This record gives sequence, C-alpha cells and structure tokens, in this order.
Amino acid sequence: MPEAHYQPGQSFPIQFAWRLPAGEYLRAVFQADVLELAPAAEKYVVRLSQLVAGREETTDGQPKPPEALSRDYWRLVGGLIGRRITLAYEADDGRALYMRLETLTGEHNYFSRYEDAEVIARGIEARLKKLRARGTAGSTEEE
Repeated sequence: MPEAHYQPGQSFPIQFAWRLPAGEYLRAVFQADVLELAPAAEKYVVRLSQLVAGREETTDGQPKPPEALSRDYWRLVGGLIGRRITLAYEADDGRALYMRLETLTGEHNYFSRYEDAEVIARGIEARLKKLRARGTAGSTEEE
C-alpha cells in the first residue's frame, strides 16, 4: 500500500517529461508544495510553486543548446507554475512522470482540472444560493 512521505507544509521535487512531436523530450522539475493529503485516493494535493530545473533532449538523450529550445513549449511549462494538481503518493520518488503532450498544451485537463472543479463548484453554490433566495431550493422543476 503506497504511503505519503510528505505532509502538508512540506515540499518535494516532481519531474515531468513530455515527448515532443519530433521525438525529442522536454523535462521540467517543479517544487511541489503539499497542500493536503487525500488518503482514500492515496494522493497528494500539491501546488507547483516554482520551476526548479528543465531541459530539452535530442532523440538520443543529449541536452539541446539554449538557442535550440522550443520557446512555445517552455512558455506553456512556465504557465504551470501555481497550478494545483493531484499526484499519486508514488510520484514523490524523484523519477520522471512521462506525460502526454496534450497535458502540456491544454488539450487534456490534467493541469487544470482542479481549478476547473473549483469553478464548477462555485457555479453550483451560486445557483443554490439563488434558488434558496427564491424559496425554490429542493424543487425538481426546471425554470
């Protein structure tokens, strides 16, 4: 059974790796600040608080020089700072998490679903408040 090695208030490095269309890899290491634990799911809720390191590699694993970096992808990597995500407890072992490129480009909501869920929850709360104010909370009729 996996266990948490970090508690809320602590941090650990998390490395993500994405395979780029030309077969090269982009690797980024973030500081993951533990916000809370989700023991039933065996996951951390973390905030990616800063980009600690990163590089791009050629198809044979050699680091690319700075002038050859994919600036558009690195801009997306920078946009992950501050995101809240869930990570399995096993992710704290320092090994790279290989991700689909769509998670970086935003076509998959891995890095935004936590915030998306909060937006939906706020909308539901506002709707319930409005219904209660009208005295129709609990009604199954649609308006």
